[in-house]
Amino acid sequence: MNIGIDIDDTITYTYQTLLPMVSLKYGMSMDKLMNQKPTYKMLHNTLPNYKDFAITHFPKMAKIAPLRENVVEILNKLKKDGHRIIIISARNYDEYPDPYNTSLEYLQRNGIPFDKLIVNAKDKAKECLLENIDVFIDDNAKNCKAVQSRGITTIQMANDFTDVSKGLERLNSWEEIYKKICDMYV
Repeated sequence: MNIGIDIDDTITYTYQTLLPMVSLKYGMSMDKLMNQKPTYKMLHNTLPNYKDFAITHFPKMAKIAPLRENVVEILNKLKKDGHRIIIISARNYDEYPDPYNTSLEYLQRNGIPFDKLIVNAKDKAKECLLENIDVFIDDNAKNCKAVQSRGITTIQMANDFTDVSKGLERLNSWEEIYKKICDMYV
């Protein structure tokens, strides 16, 4: 089976790493920032010079974002079970000088097994179709819904910063995802 997986906030805790950088750069307390229920879109639309902030800070954040619990072990199990893992990331040239190599270096340094890396994926549903993805895992509800609308099984990785969306299966951990995949394809 082909499994498509997002990086930020699916494999990593990216947003939890980014918000303290935003707080420091823009002189906001973390409490004030968190009370605004920050999303990437909100930050982009409300913070001055956010594009400059992103191009400077996203590559730094991408190098230090911690992995989600047990992600390496579960992805290794999936590989051992014979599945193909395709990383499909929206990391792009507006936010990273080199999104491919930034992502590749992080994945390799952290022992993330994968067969293919795709970055700058503005339309993840299209990428999933091109790669014959059977199951897609992402934290972003919009991406999940778009992929699901193409008839591809979708799992939304839960976290504090993503919308809960009706009609999406939202799981909290890589252990739950592994069980779901095993139950689907046994």
